[in-house]
Parts: sequence; structure tokens; C-alpha cells
Amino acid sequence: MFHSAADAHAEARSRKDGQALPRLARGQLHEVHADARDWASALAFGLAAIEADDRRPVMLLRTSPRGGMLVPCGEGIAGLGIDPARLVIVDARDGTGLLRAGLDAARSSGPAAVLLESWGALREYDMVASRRFVLAAERSRIPVVMLRGDAEPRASAAHTRWTVVSAPSIPLEARAPGPPALLVELVKRRGGPAGMRWQLEWNDEDGALREIPLETGQADDVAAPLPGIVVPLPAVRTGAPLRRIA
Repeated sequence: MFHSAADAHAEARSRKDGQALPRLARGQLHEVHADARDWASALAFGLAAIEADDRRPVMLLRTSPRGGMLVPCGEGIAGLGIDPARLVIVDARDGTGLLRAGLDAARSSGPAAVLLESWGALREYDMVASRRFVLAAERSRIPVVMLRGDAEPRASAAHTRWTVVSAPSIPLEARAPGPPALLVELVKRRGGPAGMRWQLEWNDEDGALREIPLETGQADDVAAPLPGIVVPLPAVRTGAPLRRIA
């Protein structure tokens, strides 16, 4: 567990109860890995855990039609603490276009955060490409998150690498489904220890993720979560996000 929110490498924030939650810090490149079945969890974690200015736009760049199946809607984005009007979705034609557009965004001072959604090998994303994103993030002081779906981890210059999976929820009374939950592990941390794990639960009252004890969430009598559901991302939009083609 991280001990100081002031640590330049600690991806954590302090909560009212004194707990620290995993955080995707500004000025760094973060990689978030997940399988297709856990993609909603990864996307929700990427959006909810970023350290970002609350006034500037958040950019989500994607390329594969597979990823397009999950389009965050107004209610869900608001529940993650982001004004839906701030979300800008960019559709890139291919991996090269995705990285080029993402790098341009990361180098600018306009967005509050840049998230890139990719699937499979994405051979264009190599050590050189990741190093460019690191330099861009460090200069612009914004978080850059590379969401990697169905991809094997590879050597990169990223400051951190995370894995995210859907976790069993704690049922409510009468065995009703409990709040959506996910299991997050920090598997790489440049210049610091890794291997920390959190089980997080969505808290509707606070509109944020909160930590629950791992042993509680993994009890034998805990009901499994609904597949692919992590935070409320309603199918009915309150307003379609602005989209651009790269």
C-alpha cells in the first residue's frame, strides 16, 4: 500500500476515511491491461483514477471497432466525476493514427488527460513510442493512459503498469446484487516497488471507487458480479460525446 500521497510515484489519493486508493498520476505514462470480458472495468478504472484538471477536456482515443462496443454515456461519465461535456472521443483509422493523434494530444496543454484504447499486439507501440509518450506526459504534466485490451505486456518506458479484472461483489440484503467491484494490481512501477493489489467497489453516494478488504470480496459466499458491469454506464445517452476522426 502507498504511504504518502505526496510521493511523486504514488498513484494514490487520500480519502475522507484516511485510506489511499490507486491513482494515475499526472505527468506520467500508465498502462492498464485487461481481457475483453473485463474491458468495462479497465475503462472505468482509467477514467475514475486519473489525476486530472476538472475543467479541461478528457480525450479518449480508440481504433478498433471491438472497443467501440463500449461507449461511455452521460450518466456513467457523470458518476465517475467527469462532466460528460468534457469527454472527447477520437476515432483513429489504425494503430499508427492512434499513436500519432495520442502523442499530439499528450504534447499539448489543452486536455486534462489522454487515454488511448487499443486491442491486441499494436506493434507500433514499442519502446521508442512509449518513450515519446513519457517525454510528452512529463512536459505537459498531464496523465497519459494506454489501455491495452487482450495484449501481452511488453517492455516499455511506462511509469506504471496495471491489470484490472472484474471482482465478485458483496451482495445486499436478500442476495440482491451488490455494488460493482474490480480487482486492481500494480504490476510495474518504475523506480519503486510493485505487486500491490486493491479490491475496489463503486460507491454511489460518493460517486467514487472505495477500497474493500480483499478477503471480504473473495469470500466463498459472495455473489459474482454481472458480466462486464463495473460502474453505471447507461445505454441511453444524455448527450453524445464529441467525436473526431484522426
